[in-house]
Amino acid sequence: MRGKTHCTIGILAAIQASILFKIPINALNIFVSAIFSILPDLDESSSIVSNFFLKKNISKFIYKILIYAINIIIFFISISINDSFYLSAIITFLSIVIIESKLTHNVLRKIFLSLIFILLAGCLYLIKAQIYLILFILILSIFPWLKHRSFSHSIFSIGLIYFILKQIELLYNISHLSFFGTLGYSSHIFLGDLFTKQGVPLFYPISDKKISLGFLRVGGFLSNLLEILFILILLSLIIYSIIKGI
Repeated sequence: MRGKTHCTIGILAAIQASILFKIPINALNIFVSAIFSILPDLDESSSIVSNFFLKKNISKFIYKILIYAINIIIFFISISINDSFYLSAIITFLSIVIIESKLTHNVLRKIFLSLIFILLAGCLYLIKAQIYLILFILILSIFPWLKHRSFSHSIFSIGLIYFILKQIELLYNISHLSFFGTLGYSSHIFLGDLFTKQGVPLFYPISDKKISLGFLRVGGFLSNLLEILFILILLSLIIYSIIKGI
């Protein structure tokens, strides 16, 4: 499913759950559900959640500047070693071809995304934040390097997210953080990607077999139409639950 669909479903699932289980909900809970509903796709460098932390156009600009800088540095080093302009140009050209084949834009984005979380974790450590909050941020720094739809889309990741959020909830007295955070995260998997043709590896790393209960192809016309229909169904359930409660 598309990122905006995951986000919408995460919010609606939070509202529906608060009605069913009679759990008070506020703006923070809704925000947490929205963020965690797209968090599993942090393992995809071009996803909506990745762009939330690092805009794609910014990383593209940095990538271009970096490649140009490396190009110039290699050329001047080469020409300082030998007096041949043409030989230096050839060496520079070959070096850039090799570097660009390894240092792609996606790799650079992964590096920057990881660094953002590592630096944030370092700042939290310096201000003596609780260890579980720092641990959570460090886990996020690993996500960009995971294979897409692997550990981040498994039931074990859901358990890990719940455990850490529960500790943060208790330490900082944030009401229902673990409930709405885990609910949003789970909605991405069980109310979203599980119904796509690609499926999800629910029991990864024990098994990397992907389980699918549907046939949706992300971005397809039928898939987009069914996503809208599913959202309307969830809205209808919320309205029904409210009327029934009244």
